[in-house]
Amino acid sequence: TTAYMTNTEIETSYRGILSLLEEKRLKEAFCKTAELAALLPDEWQITDKLSELESSYRYMIQYMLDGLNDPNRQTFYNSLLLSAYMLADKTVECLLEKESTALYYQKKRYYKTRPEETIQTALDEVDKATGDLSLNSLLNDIDNNPDVQTTLRQKTEQAENELFVRIWSNYPASEWDYSALEEGLSPARFPNETVVLIIAALTLNILHRYDEKKLDMLLTVYSASEEEEIRQRALCSALILFFIYRKRVNLSPALTAHIEALKEEDRFSRDVRNIFLQLIKSRETERISRKFTEELLPEMMKLSPSLYNKINPTDIDPESGSPDPNPEWQELLEQSGIADKIKELNDLQMEGSDVFLSTFSGLKSFPFFQELGNWFRLFTSEHSAIQDIFPDGENGKNNFLQLIGYSRFLCNSDKYSFCLSLKQVPASQRQMMTMQFNAEGTDMAQIEKERRETSADETKTGISNQYIQDLYRFFKLHNRRNEFHDLFAHPIDLMQVDSLQSILDSDETLRIIGELYFKKAYYDDALILFRRLSDRYTTDNGLYQKIGYCLQAAGQYDKALEAYLQAEIIQPDNTWTVRRIAACYRSLKNSQKALEYYLRAESLQPDNLSIELLIGHCYVEEKNYEEALKYYFKVDYLKPESGKAWRPIAWCSFLTGKHEQALRYYEKILSNVPSALDYMNAGHVELALKHTRRALELYRQSISLDNNDTQSFVNNFKQDIPELVRAGVAENDIPILLDQLLYQIS
Repeated sequence: TTAYMTNTEIETSYRGILSLLEEKRLKEAFCKTAELAALLPDEWQITDKLSELESSYRYMIQYMLDGLNDPNRQTFYNSLLLSAYMLADKTVECLLEKESTALYYQKKRYYKTRPEETIQTALDEVDKATGDLSLNSLLNDIDNNPDVQTTLRQKTEQAENELFVRIWSNYPASEWDYSALEEGLSPARFPNETVVLIIAALTLNILHRYDEKKLDMLLTVYSASEEEEIRQRALCSALILFFIYRKRVNLSPALTAHIEALKEEDRFSRDVRNIFLQLIKSRETERISRKFTEELLPEMMKLSPSLYNKINPTDIDPESGSPDPNPEWQELLEQSGIADKIKELNDLQMEGSDVFLSTFSGLKSFPFFQELGNWFRLFTSEHSAIQDIFPDGENGKNNFLQLIGYSRFLCNSDKYSFCLSLKQVPASQRQMMTMQFNAEGTDMAQIEKERRETSADETKTGISNQYIQDLYRFFKLHNRRNEFHDLFAHPIDLMQVDSLQSILDSDETLRIIGELYFKKAYYDDALILFRRLSDRYTTDNGLYQKIGYCLQAAGQYDKALEAYLQAEIIQPDNTWTVRRIAACYRSLKNSQKALEYYLRAESLQPDNLSIELLIGHCYVEEKNYEEALKYYFKVDYLKPESGKAWRPIAWCSFLTGKHEQALRYYEKILSNVPSALDYMNAGHVELALKHTRRALELYRQSISLDNNDTQSFVNNFKQDIPELVRAGVAENDIPILLDQLLYQIS
C-alpha cells in the first residue's frame, strides 16, 4: 500500500528538508526528500533525479578523500545544493497539487484541464481588451456611448485578473512561460496598470516556489524600464524575495553577478537603501495600529460625553452661521493626552509610516477584493467598481477623485476601499461632499504642479512605500491569508543578504539605518550597526553612548556600563553619560559607585531636582537616612508644589525616629492621591506614636484601596516589622494587632 501523509505533515516535512539544506546537511536532506518522493509512485523522474544527485555528491566526496585538488569543487557543491532545493520544491508541489484545498492548487488543477490557456494566451487577451478599450475611448469623443466603454473596461479588468492568477499559479515554468513573462514585462509593451499586476503576480508566484530565472527577471525590469512606478515595484519585490530566499540566492552565480552589475549604477545603491528604510518602517505598522485601537480610540470614546456637554447653543454665533471653537475643548484634549497621541500619529504619517491599517482593515470585504489582482492595482478613478460613485455631471467629481488619487498618505488598496465605502453613502450626501469640495476652492492645478515638482527621491519613496503597504494589507487582511507565506511575519533585514552587504555597509548607510532602528526602539538591530561603526570610529563618543543605551534597554547593565565608561573616557564630564553610568551601577546594586557618579553629576548640574532626588535614593540604599533627608528637603524646598520628595521625606523621617515630622508629610500625601502603601506607612507612624486605633483605621483603608487583598497587605506588613520594632513597637503586640485588624474587616 502507498504511504499517506496529511497536507500539514507534508509541509512540516518540507520545512525540515529546507532547514537541513540551509545547514548544508545534504545526506539527511536526500533521505527526507526520498521519503516524500516515495508517496508519489508515478513520479519516477523525481526519484531518478534524486539518485543522480546523490551519486554525484558521493563522487565529489570520494575525489576529496583521494586528495584531488578541484578548484571548481565549491561551485559544483553549490549547484548540488540548489538542485536539492529544487527537487524538494517539485516533490512537495506534486504532493500538494493532488488534493490541497488552497486557492493556489484549485487554480492550478483548473489550468491543468485547460492546457491551451497559457500565460501567452492570457497576455494576448489583455492586449486585445486594452486595444479595444483605447480605440473606443477615441471614438467616444465623437460618438459618446458610456455603456460600451464600461463593458470594455470590465473586459479589460477581467482579462488582467485572469492574467494575474495565471502567472501566480505557474510552476514549474516552461521556456514558453519565461518568454511570455519577458514579453509582458518588456518596456512599453503594456500600460503601467498591467505591468504592476504582472510584477505583483510574479512576486506571489516566486514566494510560493522559488524560481531563480523569474527572480532575475525582476532585476531586469528594474534596469530596463523608464517608469519609476515599474522600477520601484520590481526592485522592492526583488529585494524582499532576496531576503526570503537569501540562503539560495547566495548559492546563485547568476543572481550574484546581476547584483554586481547593478552596483555600477549609482541610483541602485540609493534605491536599495531607500526601500530598506521603508521596510523597517513597515515593522511598526501593527504597533501603530494597536496604539490607535487600544489607546487613542478608547480615550476618545471616554472623552466624547464630556466634550458634548461642553458644547451648548451659546457657543455658536447665530449671525455667522458657523461654530466658533471653544478653547475649553482643546484643553480637554490636552488634559486627556489625546492631543499628544494625535500629534504622534501625524508625525509618523508625515515621515511615511503606515498609520491607516486599523482604519481600513474593516473595508476589505467588498467583492472587489475577492480578486487577488485587485489588491495590487494602481488606483484609477476609471475602474468600473468605482466609476459610478458620482453621477456624471456632478460638480467636483473629477477633482474629488483626482485628489484621492494624488494622496501619498493612502496606498492604492486603501484608496479603493475609501471609494467603495463611499458607494454605501446615499447619493445626496455624496453630492454634498463634492459641493463642499468645490466650496473649499481646492486648486487642482496647483496640486498637480506641486506633485510634478516633487523630488525624484520623494517620488520613489512614495511608490515603494505605497507598494509595501499594499503588500502588507494583502498578507494581513486577505480572507485566505493563512494560505500565503506572510512576508511580514518576521522583520525583513536586507543586511542578511550577502550580495547586498557592500551596498549597505557604507558608513553613511549604516548610520542612517542604525539611527532609524534606534528611533523606532529596535535596539537589538541598532546595536549591531552601532557596534560595526564603533569598530571604525573608535573615538566617537555618541556611538558608545547609543551602544550603552541599547544594552541598558535590553537589561544588560554590565555591558551597558562598559560602553558608557568608554564614552566617558572619550568625552569626560558629559552629564548625560555620567548619569547613565550611575543608573547602571544602581541597577547592578552597587549604590556606593552610583552615589559617586550622581555626586559628580550634581557638580556638573547643580540644583537639578532629578539628580538631587537620585542622590537621596542612593543614600537610602546605603542606609544613611540623615544624609538622604538633606537631599530630599532640598528638592522639596526648590519645588514644593511637585510633592516628589514627600514620600521619601516621610519614610526617612520615620526610619530616623522623627515621627511627628513623618506624620506631617503623610498627612500631605493622604490629602493628595494616596496609594494603598501610603496608608500602610502612615499607619506605621501612628503606631510608633502609640495612636493604635488611628493606625488600625489607616491599615483598614490600605486593604480597602488594594481591592481588599488581605494577603498582599500582610506580606508587605511583615517586611516592615524590623522597622516597627526599631521605632519602639513591642514585637509581641504585632500579631495581636494584625488579628484585631482582621476582626475589623471580616
